[in-house]
Amino acid sequence: MPDDLVEVRGTLDGEPYHAEVPVWASLLDALEAAGRPLPAGCRGGQCGSCTVSLDGVPAPACVVPAGAAAGAVVETARRAALPVLVEEMAAAGATQCGYCSPGLVVALSHLLRTSPAPDAPAVREALTGHLCRCTGYEAIVTATLAAAARLTSEISSI
Repeated sequence: MPDDLVEVRGTLDGEPYHAEVPVWASLLDALEAAGRPLPAGCRGGQCGSCTVSLDGVPAPACVVPAGAAAGAVVETARRAALPVLVEEMAAAGATQCGYCSPGLVVALSHLLRTSPAPDAPAVREALTGHLCRCTGYEAIVTATLAAAARLTSEISSI
């Protein structure tokens, strides 16, 4: 392999993936090279569209160096999403064009896993770094709080 390339291997949504990318490439670039592209809004860590779960923590794939993600467990919204959150976002009309939705769902699913009963300020804090030009944020906050209420209800009924 040439010196200006880095080999990235890891797990993506439960399956192994492999890519060879330039040493300066991001995880977003590596996933694109592996045939699993994500929404690429800003490519500078400002919009959140490409947010993935990286070893269990939300991270914008566009600013994670590909080499730093070697061996990591990467989950996109396909695997990291809590179904109850996706259902509540659809019910609240919290997705319109859908471009930002995968990143939002990854970040908010992480919030619900780590803080099962967040309040509105906690949800808004989890939205830091995510831009949504279509819906604004109130429907997203409402949907997340509804998902949290459902999860809390399910847990208490056990």
